Amino acid sequence: MLIKCLHAFMHAFCLIAIFTIPSYSLELETDTTANINSEEMEVNQEDYDAFFNDDEKDILSLRFQFKDQLVYYKTEEYSKTGKEKDLISNLSRLRLSPELTLSENIFFHFDIDNELITGNYLKSYEFDYFWCTSDYNDLLHLSKEKYNKDYFYRGKIHSAYTKILINNLTLTLGRQQIRYGSGHLWNPLDILNPVSPLNLEGSDDQKGTDAVRAEYYITPTMEFSLVYSQKRKNDKFDDITIKNSNILGRFRMSVSDSEFAVLGGQVSRRNVGGADLSIILFDGTLRGSAIYNKPQEDKYGKIFIQASAGYEYNFSFGLYFLCEYFYNQNALNYNSDLNNTYLMSQIHGMNDVKYFSLSNQIITYNQHYSGLALGYNITPLLRIEGFSIYDYQGKAMFIYPELKYNIFENIDVSAGIMKAFLCKDDNELSDFGFVKKYPLVFASLVFFF
Repeated sequence: MLIKCLHAFMHAFCLIAIFTIPSYSLELETDTTANINSEEMEVNQEDYDAFFNDDEKDILSLRFQFKDQLVYYKTEEYSKTGKEKDLISNLSRLRLSPELTLSENIFFHFDIDNELITGNYLKSYEFDYFWCTSDYNDLLHLSKEKYNKDYFYRGKIHSAYTKILINNLTLTLGRQQIRYGSGHLWNPLDILNPVSPLNLEGSDDQKGTDAVRAEYYITPTMEFSLVYSQKRKNDKFDDITIKNSNILGRFRMSVSDSEFAVLGGQVSRRNVGGADLSIILFDGTLRGSAIYNKPQEDKYGKIFIQASAGYEYNFSFGLYFLCEYFYNQNALNYNSDLNNTYLMSQIHGMNDVKYFSLSNQIITYNQHYSGLALGYNITPLLRIEGFSIYDYQGKAMFIYPELKYNIFENIDVSAGIMKAFLCKDDNELSDFGFVKKYPLVFASLVFFF
């Protein structure tokens, strides 16, 4: 009863806020821009210099974000009955984001989430797969859950880090987002916390990484960074060794209209090495990246490569265009051992062999994919965007259109569809199988205050 009342309160609070304080800003708030996209969240050294040189910066700033997302799709074989079923779920998330500035060189940032998910298929395989994020082998387990047939409640620390600036050196300690590579739909170098293009929520809402990160700015165009992320063994805290850690070093350099980066280290008991290149070409951006993975032991798999290449362009009349290709040598349909490991992880859960075989890589069923993304502002407040993916070996097309509307400066609503079209009807597993017959439909509201 308490949880249901909380759910009703969160909805009521959001509605009241929409109609009474659409332009309200907390006195402690320092940035009045509420509609922030993922690119604006990527903060570079100049942003931090400007941040700390602001004499009017408050010691404490406080932001809130409320998100409500309704998701519907239909499954052909519901795990509990073996029959078709309409699956409906609703996520309500209230995120509290305090930020404390101790001096011009030190500040703390937190994102604290309270999530309530309701629906008609809780305590099922489908619900757990869609909504329940695993924290297996994470150094810190920063979430508490209450789960029954009526609701799923989760309180968690989405991010919590300290940033320290010492001349040209920036240190970041704690749970944070660490994104390397320039790919958009697929990003092979984003291996600390890879994001699938099929995820409803983007990289900003992915679970962070518990790590220590050092970034040294050699010159304004050259940077070296080092990341150390400790992991558990068998999801236990009593065997903390360097073998159970992810260590990455990265060097990035900009020359004229080009940017080049290389990285190397060990991730999930694999030795990895990769490179990333972006070049301004015909007023657009040509990108390419590749990573080489060599497992340290045979039980964790075979040597494989993942790579992507793409071209991005903004037309003068407002159309955004992106085409991208992705290659995955370690695809499930072409590696029976990996496929069996993946299936066992879905059925029986994780253990260390499964974890180190599957983690920190983009998982796909096939090897060759191409994607096309488009975006256009119909009006200054209304935008349509989306992408399609073609699976060459699975002979399947996936589409994901989305319509976004900025109601007020701090309120966004959106609606979208996921649907797949298969050119052949066989039993081969596909990344798009969950929407091959029926579409997935969603609608969301995000309110910043």
